Amino acid sequence: MKKIDLDTYPRRALFDAFISLDIPTYSITCQVDITSFRTIQATLDCGFFVPFSYLLSRAINAVPEFRHRLIDGDIYEFERIDPSYTVLQDDRTFSFCDSRHFDAFVEYRDHAQRQIQAAREHPVCDDKEKHNSFFITNLPWLNFTSITHPFNRKYASIPIISVGRFCLHGDRVLIPIGLQCHHALVDGIHIGDFFGRLGELCSDPADVLGLC
Repeated sequence: MKKIDLDTYPRRALFDAFISLDIPTYSITCQVDITSFRTIQATLDCGFFVPFSYLLSRAINAVPEFRHRLIDGDIYEFERIDPSYTVLQDDRTFSFCDSRHFDAFVEYRDHAQRQIQAAREHPVCDDKEKHNSFFITNLPWLNFTSITHPFNRKYASIPIISVGRFCLHGDRVLIPIGLQCHHALVDGIHIGDFFGRLGELCSDPADVLGLC
């Protein structure tokens, strides 16, 4: 990771405007068209979540502002951020699961499946250092229109992605995606960049997943 010089940081005025707010985070939910992705995903043997979380990881890593973190009052940029999931347990509780971003889907899939299985066998709910992560919470029961999350101020700069229940709208399959982030680091234009990139990845999943 590298430290960002606040004296030359182009968002310095915006950083100062939002950093001291009582609630500096905000959340936006958008419907994402996953019609092409669903067609391809149905032919895979790894379910929905793992390949879709790969697209989320690709999209969020593509926008530098989502790799920025507040650490002891300074801004740092990570070269790569890794996904951390919620995993449902048999007793209807959930565990946290730390995974890793890989550029190649096959590597991502294999690592994610191992980590998810380990989280099911040995549930973890501790709050540890995760500045180089982003969070994904999976809510396949809810076709939500908005969502917010509690946050620890120490980790408030870590983005949280929420994945809801996909539904058929005419001939299209849409899914709600919520994104919570810290306004001292991320503006609406950057959220637009994320959703734009995610839309591109979802529109050509065969190539993105290395299936052609």
